[in-house]
Amino acid sequence: MRWIDTDFGLYALCPDAYVADWEGTEADAVAADSVGRVSLTGHGDVLTLGGEPLPVAYLQNVRTFVRWVAADDDHGLEEAVEAAGGSSDWQDLFEIALDGRYTLLDSAMSGSEVEDSEIIRIDLPKGNYLVQSLTVSPDDESEFQLERLVSV
Repeated sequence: MRWIDTDFGLYALCPDAYVADWEGTEADAVAADSVGRVSLTGHGDVLTLGGEPLPVAYLQNVRTFVRWVAADDDHGLEEAVEAAGGSSDWQDLFEIALDGRYTLLDSAMSGSEVEDSEIIRIDLPKGNYLVQSLTVSPDDESEFQLERLVSV
Protein backbone atom coordinates (compact mmCIF):
# COMPACT_ATOMS: atom_id res chain seq x y z
CA MET A 1 0.00 0.00 0.00
CA ARG A 2 1.37 3.42 -0.96
CA TRP A 3 1.02 6.24 1.59
CA ILE A 4 1.45 10.00 1.28
CA ASP A 5 1.74 12.56 4.07
CA THR A 6 0.55 16.09 4.72
CA ASP A 7 2.09 18.76 6.89
CA PHE A 8 -1.11 20.76 7.02
CA GLY A 9 -3.86 18.22 7.69
CA LEU A 10 -5.86 18.51 4.48
CA TYR A 11 -5.80 16.56 1.24
CA ALA A 12 -7.63 17.46 -1.97
CA LEU A 13 -8.80 15.09 -4.69
CA CYS A 14 -8.17 17.52 -7.53
CA PRO A 15 -9.16 17.02 -11.19
CA ASP A 16 -5.98 16.35 -13.18
CA ALA A 17 -6.87 19.13 -15.62
CA TYR A 18 -6.65 21.64 -12.73
CA VAL A 19 -3.58 20.36 -10.83
CA ALA A 20 -1.09 22.72 -12.51
CA ASP A 21 -3.32 25.67 -11.53
CA TRP A 22 -3.95 24.49 -7.94
CA GLU A 23 -2.61 27.27 -5.70
CA GLY A 24 -2.99 25.61 -2.31
CA THR A 25 -5.74 27.84 -0.94
CA GLU A 26 -8.82 26.57 -2.77
CA ALA A 27 -9.87 24.26 0.09
CA ASP A 28 -9.11 26.59 3.01
CA ALA A 29 -12.82 27.06 3.78
CA VAL A 30 -13.23 23.35 4.61
CA ALA A 31 -9.83 22.76 6.23
CA ALA A 32 -11.29 21.95 9.64
CA ASP A 33 -13.75 19.40 8.24
CA SER A 34 -12.86 15.73 8.42
CA VAL A 35 -14.41 15.28 4.97
CA GLY A 36 -15.66 18.07 2.73
CA ARG A 37 -15.98 19.34 -0.80
CA VAL A 38 -15.36 22.49 -2.75
CA SER A 39 -16.39 23.39 -6.29
CA LEU A 40 -13.95 24.69 -8.88
CA THR A 41 -15.60 26.76 -11.59
CA GLY A 42 -15.31 24.86 -14.84
CA HIS A 43 -13.68 21.83 -13.21
CA GLY A 44 -16.33 20.37 -10.91
CA ASP A 45 -16.13 19.13 -7.35
CA VAL A 46 -13.05 18.50 -5.23
CA LEU A 47 -13.25 16.01 -2.35
CA THR A 48 -11.27 17.06 0.72
CA LEU A 49 -9.98 14.89 3.56
CA GLY A 50 -8.88 16.88 6.58
CA GLY A 51 -9.12 17.42 10.29
CA GLU A 52 -5.73 16.03 11.26
CA PRO A 53 -2.44 15.58 9.40
CA LEU A 54 -2.75 11.80 8.93
CA PRO A 55 -1.01 9.72 6.26
CA VAL A 56 -3.42 8.56 3.53
CA ALA A 57 -3.56 5.73 0.99
CA TYR A 58 -6.15 4.76 -1.62
CA LEU A 59 -7.49 1.28 -2.39
CA GLN A 60 -8.71 1.45 -5.98
CA ASN A 61 -10.53 -1.90 -5.94
CA VAL A 62 -12.92 -0.69 -3.22
CA ARG A 63 -12.71 3.08 -3.97
CA THR A 64 -11.67 3.76 -0.39
CA PHE A 65 -9.34 6.34 1.12
CA VAL A 66 -7.56 5.05 4.22
CA ARG A 67 -6.16 7.43 6.83
CA TRP A 68 -3.66 6.12 9.38
CA VAL A 69 -4.92 7.14 12.84
CA ALA A 70 -2.92 4.81 15.11
CA ALA A 71 -0.93 1.68 14.26
CA ASP A 72 2.55 0.21 14.29
CA ASP A 73 2.13 -0.98 10.69
CA ASP A 74 -0.56 -1.60 8.09
CA HIS A 75 -0.44 -5.40 8.32
CA GLY A 76 -3.91 -6.84 7.73
CA LEU A 77 -5.35 -3.47 6.77
CA GLU A 78 -6.42 -4.32 3.21
CA GLU A 79 -8.27 -7.39 4.47
CA ALA A 80 -9.94 -5.32 7.22
CA VAL A 81 -11.07 -2.71 4.68
CA GLU A 82 -12.50 -5.36 2.37
CA ALA A 83 -14.26 -7.05 5.31
CA ALA A 84 -15.74 -3.69 6.37
CA GLY A 85 -17.30 -3.26 2.93
CA GLY A 86 -20.51 -5.01 3.96
CA SER A 87 -20.82 -3.29 7.33
CA SER A 88 -24.01 -1.37 8.12
CA ASP A 89 -21.97 1.06 10.26
CA TRP A 90 -20.85 3.27 7.36
CA GLN A 91 -21.97 6.88 7.89
CA ASP A 92 -23.44 8.63 4.84
CA LEU A 93 -21.86 12.09 4.43
CA PHE A 94 -22.84 13.67 1.09
CA GLU A 95 -23.00 13.10 -2.65
CA ILE A 96 -20.32 14.37 -5.00
CA ALA A 97 -20.05 14.43 -8.80
CA LEU A 98 -16.73 13.08 -10.12
CA ASP A 99 -15.45 12.38 -13.60
CA GLY A 100 -12.15 11.03 -14.81
CA ARG A 101 -8.59 11.24 -13.60
CA TYR A 102 -7.75 12.89 -10.28
CA THR A 103 -4.70 13.67 -8.19
CA LEU A 104 -4.78 13.34 -4.41
CA LEU A 105 -2.39 15.90 -2.96
CA ASP A 106 -1.65 17.93 0.15
CA SER A 107 -4.12 20.76 -0.39
CA ALA A 108 -1.72 23.44 0.86
CA MET A 109 0.86 22.67 -1.82
CA SER A 110 0.97 24.37 -5.19
CA GLY A 111 -0.02 21.85 -7.84
CA SER A 112 2.76 23.01 -10.14
CA GLU A 113 5.36 22.11 -7.49
CA VAL A 114 4.23 18.66 -6.31
CA GLU A 115 6.35 15.64 -7.13
CA ASP A 116 5.09 12.17 -8.04
CA SER A 117 6.16 10.83 -4.63
CA GLU A 118 3.80 13.36 -2.96
CA ILE A 119 0.62 12.43 -4.84
CA ILE A 120 -1.67 9.51 -5.64
CA ARG A 121 -3.29 9.28 -9.08
CA ILE A 122 -6.89 8.05 -9.07
CA ASP A 123 -9.17 7.13 -11.98
CA LEU A 124 -12.93 7.30 -11.44
CA PRO A 125 -15.75 6.66 -13.89
CA LYS A 126 -18.01 9.67 -14.46
CA GLY A 127 -20.90 9.71 -12.04
CA ASN A 128 -22.35 10.72 -8.72
CA TYR A 129 -20.88 9.12 -5.63
CA LEU A 130 -22.06 8.86 -2.06
CA VAL A 131 -19.18 9.58 0.32
CA GLN A 132 -19.31 7.32 3.38
CA SER A 133 -17.10 7.18 6.46
CA LEU A 134 -16.14 4.41 8.89
CA THR A 135 -13.41 3.74 11.45
CA VAL A 136 -11.85 0.26 11.49
CA SER A 137 -9.48 -1.47 13.88
CA PRO A 138 -7.76 -4.49 12.31
CA ASP A 139 -6.51 -5.35 15.84
CA ASP A 140 -6.56 -3.90 19.37
CA GLU A 141 -3.52 -1.72 18.67
CA SER A 142 -4.56 -0.02 15.43
CA GLU A 143 -7.16 2.33 14.03
CA PHE A 144 -7.77 3.64 10.52
CA GLN A 145 -10.31 6.13 9.19
CA LEU A 146 -12.00 5.12 5.92
CA GLU A 147 -13.85 7.23 3.38
CA ARG A 148 -15.31 5.41 0.41
CA LEU A 149 -17.00 6.43 -2.81
CA VAL A 150 -20.16 4.48 -3.60
CA SER A 151 -21.65 4.92 -7.06
CA VAL A 152 -25.27 6.15 -6.91
